[in-house]
Amino acid sequence: MRMVYTGADEEDFSDARQRLLVELDAWSQMRQRTVDPVVAGAMLDYRFERDGLLGRWTREVLRGALLTWFPRKVVLLDPHSTTVLATVEALLDFFEDADLFDERSEPPSVLRSFIRAIGPRFDDAMSERANYGLAKFWAVAMAEHGIDPLDERAAQRFIDRVQRGEVEVDQMLLHEIAYRHYEGDPEVEAVEPTPVLALASDEDLAQAAGATPAVRRIRRFVEWVGDGRELGAKNRLAEPDARDLADKFRVDDPAELMSLAKRAGVVRVLKGRLVRVKRAEPLLADSMALWRAALPQVMTGHGEPVRRRTADQHLAYELMDSVQDDGGSATIPMLVELLDDVTDPAWRSTEAEPVLRVLARLVDFGLVEVLPATEEYFDDLLDFAGVDSVDEVPEQERQVVRLLPLGTKAMYEARAEAGVPTLTLEDMAAETAEVFFARVGPMPEEAFEEGARLWLRARQADRAIAELSELARRTDDFEHRMFAFQLLAEYGEAGVAAIAGMRDHSAAGPAALSWLLDAGLIDASEVTGRERTYSMVDVLAAGIRSAGRKKALEEFAAQPRPAQLLFLADATICGHPSTREVLESMVVAHPDRAVSNAARKALNWLHEDNA
Repeated sequence: MRMVYTGADEEDFSDARQRLLVELDAWSQMRQRTVDPVVAGAMLDYRFERDGLLGRWTREVLRGALLTWFPRKVVLLDPHSTTVLATVEALLDFFEDADLFDERSEPPSVLRSFIRAIGPRFDDAMSERANYGLAKFWAVAMAEHGIDPLDERAAQRFIDRVQRGEVEVDQMLLHEIAYRHYEGDPEVEAVEPTPVLALASDEDLAQAAGATPAVRRIRRFVEWVGDGRELGAKNRLAEPDARDLADKFRVDDPAELMSLAKRAGVVRVLKGRLVRVKRAEPLLADSMALWRAALPQVMTGHGEPVRRRTADQHLAYELMDSVQDDGGSATIPMLVELLDDVTDPAWRSTEAEPVLRVLARLVDFGLVEVLPATEEYFDDLLDFAGVDSVDEVPEQERQVVRLLPLGTKAMYEARAEAGVPTLTLEDMAAETAEVFFARVGPMPEEAFEEGARLWLRARQADRAIAELSELARRTDDFEHRMFAFQLLAEYGEAGVAAIAGMRDHSAAGPAALSWLLDAGLIDASEVTGRERTYSMVDVLAAGIRSAGRKKALEEFAAQPRPAQLLFLADATICGHPSTREVLESMVVAHPDRAVSNAARKALNWLHEDNA
C-alpha cells in the first residue's frame, strides 16, 4: 500500500485513506481491538495535511496531533483519552503488523509508551475551550443548543441569533479564537510541501550564464566604455554616446544598460566620467559571478526590503515562483490570471503586457524560455484566457514559459537567502525510496535520472536492493513499483533476480512480469491469460489515478472492440483489487457506448458475485 502522499491531490489521499481504514477494520476484527474510525481517520488526515508521510510516526508527530491538532479541530462524541488513545495505539499496531511504518519512524515500543503516558495531558487539552479552533467552537456551541452543525441553514440561523444577542456564547473566548484563526495558526494549518529543485552542475550553470544576452551585453558594454566616457548633465550618458549604444547594442534604453553595468559593479561614475572598475576584472572573467551580480537588476526575492525593489523586480519573482509551482512550465494567460489576485496594486493587472515585458527581461538573463504553446497546453490556454478557441487567444499570449537551469538556481538562492525551506536532489538522495519516488517521480525525466543516480550512490547495493524490493511488494502504486524496478535494474543481475523473484507475488507479480516481458527476459508464451489481464488492470488503474479517466482510457479504447470486451470478461475474475475502480471509470468515461455498457454489466456481475 502506498504510504507517501506529499503534495498529492486530496482525492488521491481520500481513496488511500478509505483503503487504509477498511484494512484497519479487518485487522481490528481479527485482533479483537476496538477502533473508532473517526479517530483513525483524523490521525491520517493530520499526517496528510502536515507532510503526507502516512507511515512516519515519532513522539513529536504524536504530540502535535494529540495535544494541538485534535483539541483545535476534532469534534468527538467521546473525547476521553481512554477511547481515543486506544484507537491511536491500535492504528500504530496495525502499521507495525502490516509493515507500513516508514524506516524513519521511532520504534513502536517508544510510541506506545508515549501514548500510554500522554492521557492526562490529552484530556486537559481537549477540555480546554481556549484550544478550540473557530470551526470547532461553533460546532460545539451549536451541538450544546441542539443544532446540527451539518445543517447549513440551521447553523446560519444560530449564528444570526448569536449576533443579535438572542443566544449567549463566550464572546471574549470567541474573539481570542477568531483572532488566532485569522492571524494564522501554523501548528494546525495544512503545510505546503517543500519544493524539490534540480540544480544543474556549476560547470553547466557557468556555461549557461556566459551565453546569456545580459552577460554578453555587460561585457561588450565594458569594452565600449574603454578608457572612459564623458557623461552629460546629472551623470547621464551624453546624447551621441546614447545614440551610439542604441545603434551598436540594439537596445531601446541605453541608460538601463549603463544602470545594469553599474549594478554589476563593473563600471562607476568618477568626476563626471563613466569608467571601468579595475578591481572588477576577475568578476568580468567569471560568468556565473557576473550573472549573479547583475541579477538583482531584474529580480528580487521576498527577502529584499519592499522599499528597495521595483514593481517589475517583484513581479519577476512572482512569475518565476508561479512557473516553478506549476511544475516548471506555465502558459501566459495562466500567469496573468494567477497574478491578478496579488495584493500589490502596482503590479496587479488583467492585461498581459506587464507579464510579457518582465518575461522578456527574464529571458535576457537566461532564467526562462518562452515557446509557442503546443497541443498539450491548449486546455490551459482556453481555461485561463476564458475563450472557446485557441485562435481567440492573442498570438503573443499563445505561449508557454519554461524555467531554465539558471532560473532554478536563482529561485533556490532567493529562497535560501530569505530562509524559505527548499530541497535539492542531493537532499532527496538521503530519503526513503518511497519518498524519493513521490517527490522526484513527477519531475522531468532528466531530473529523475540524476536524482536516481544520487539516491543509488548514497547507499550500499544490498541495502538498496532490499529497500526497493520491499517497496515494490508493498505499494499499490503502479508507477512507484515500476520506478523501483527501474532502479533495481541498475544493479544488473542481482537487481533483475530481485525482480524475477517477485513474479509469484500476489501484488507485485503482474508488474514484475510486465517488466520482464518488456525487457525481453521472458517469452510471451510464458505469460498466462490471467497474468495479462491482471497486469492490464494494474496499468489502467495507475493511469486513472495519475492522468484521469479520459486520458487513461484513450490507448485502451484504441484496441479492437472484441479485444476490449474480452478484457472486461476476464477482468471480473482476475482478482485485482482495483478491478471495480477500472470498470467504474469505463462506465463513465469510455467513448464507445457498447464497451461502456459491457463495463456496466461486468460491474453489476462483480457486485452480485461479492454480495
